[in-house]
Amino acid sequence: MKKSLILLLSGFLFFLTLFPDPAAASEMELGRMRVAIWPEYDDPGVLVIYDGRFVDDGSFPTETSFFLPKGAIISDACSLSPRGQHFCQLFKQKNVGDMDEVRLKLPFPNFYLSFHVDLFAGDDPVRDFIYKVKTSHRVRKLEIDIQEPLRAEGFTVTPEPQKTELVDGFKHYRFYIDNQDMGADMPFEIKYKKDDNRPSVNIKYSPMSSTMNMGGMSKSPYGERRNFLRLLYVLAGSGLVIFLGLLWFVFRKKKV
Repeated sequence: MKKSLILLLSGFLFFLTLFPDPAAASEMELGRMRVAIWPEYDDPGVLVIYDGRFVDDGSFPTETSFFLPKGAIISDACSLSPRGQHFCQLFKQKNVGDMDEVRLKLPFPNFYLSFHVDLFAGDDPVRDFIYKVKTSHRVRKLEIDIQEPLRAEGFTVTPEPQKTELVDGFKHYRFYIDNQDMGADMPFEIKYKKDDNRPSVNIKYSPMSSTMNMGGMSKSPYGERRNFLRLLYVLAGSGLVIFLGLLWFVFRKKKV
């Protein structure tokens, strides 16, 4: 019995060592990364998507991190298998100065991270905001894709995009950057006028799309998801404490 418990604990500790030091993981290089910035696409705020692939397949599974705007609400944090299957991951989000950092474990080198952020102040029909892209890894090929929302007037992006094209009825403004260093800050100023705050498309998860008023406070579906993931972290931590407590009890009983 005692030997079995020792083996079980050893296996658990070995599993934890499968993920290298996050500081070392941050030095890994991205072969490609796309940052999609889509104002008022499926939400009155801004939808942002990070997707790409790390260069060194042999470093996985690993833990790494990405920078987000402060207060961003994550809707998907996934790693993609070689067959293209999405494996959603638990993550930890914390504030690091003027930005947030999300830390997650990736079983595969492909990743997909999407989140929403509210960058508009009040009900002013004139939208004017700066989205800062900050790289947490060196990137060989970085693409920035800014999409113009429907019913927008006088849409401008600074700096001037390298390419503009129409895709599925949406106008896209694209930037292509080679060999971008880790920690680089790239601000993009977006301006336009829009007389309504309706998104361009219906929210994907329609049962969750309605805003619920609770005690005078509004709760978005993305906020609910973040709270649910926090609950999962608490449950996982509680399970680990209970597991270690049981081990201590069994060993103590054996000695007695």
